[in-house]
Amino acid sequence: MTRRDERGMTDSVQWAILTPLLLFTVLGIIQTGLWLHGRTIASTAAIAAAEEAAVLGATDHDAFAIANRIAGAGGLADVGVNVDRGAERVRVVVSGRMPTFVDLGQTRVSEQATRPVERVTQP
Repeated sequence: MTRRDERGMTDSVQWAILTPLLLFTVLGIIQTGLWLHGRTIASTAAIAAAEEAAVLGATDHDAFAIANRIAGAGGLADVGVNVDRGAERVRVVVSGRMPTFVDLGQTRVSEQATRPVERVTQP
């Protein structure tokens, strides 16, 4: 073997090790970005639904509709919306599953928002 052949073989071995590592890193970054996008969508849907449910005269159905519309448009699947209405506060929890390349048990996202309920008071 000549010196040039040995160098070429060393380069091949280096690339054989580095290529999977680079691909794994890129896919990991994409996977993390998709998960963060899912959390952002769930949070936005929860905030919008809580704002809608807190309005005087609003129904839970209004909050469900707006949360499902936002979550569906953002790409969440298996969306679940829970509205917990109290005398002074309304709490909305939106959960769903974000599609990703590899399901490592982190595709499920859940976010919540709490708002005070509007009410009429006497002056």
